[in-house]
Amino acid sequence: MSLIKQKLITELQETDNTNIFKSPYLTAVCNETLRIYPVAMLTFPRQATTNTELLDYQIPQDSILMGCIYLIHHREDLYPQPEKFIPERFLHRQYSPYEFLPFGGGVRRCLGEVLALTEIILAIAKIITEYDLVLAEDKQLKPKRRGVVLSHEDGVKMIFKGKLKK
Repeated sequence: MSLIKQKLITELQETDNTNIFKSPYLTAVCNETLRIYPVAMLTFPRQATTNTELLDYQIPQDSILMGCIYLIHHREDLYPQPEKFIPERFLHRQYSPYEFLPFGGGVRRCLGEVLALTEIILAIAKIITEYDLVLAEDKQLKPKRRGVVLSHEDGVKMIFKGKLKK
């Protein structure tokens, strides 16, 4: 069993179900998952209303701009070893809305953000505490753009080894 999985199980065993949303390591695991594989790759387009300079780049009026969430979340200066799954980075640092934006940013961020976070927390907690699952293949998962969202290229194949004893 991986160290991450063991830490998560230990935290969940020590937390009653009413406080699951205050579980720091579970929240960090969810955030790290959304950092590496954000649901959306790009922010909604914005149009420059005036000629603007942004980080030494000249942006002409009426230019259409889109932020790339995936690339922001993989910046080495913000996230050392960006390809590695390291939930602890979210325990040791509070990222700004311009550094961590899995649901977009500003007034146009996803309206379903709170529901999505609730769902991922509940799903991971339920699965990790009740089922024994292992990856069927030991290979690097590759995100693939499907329209406006990202998903895994071939899906994530798992082996169900049984229900865990409580």
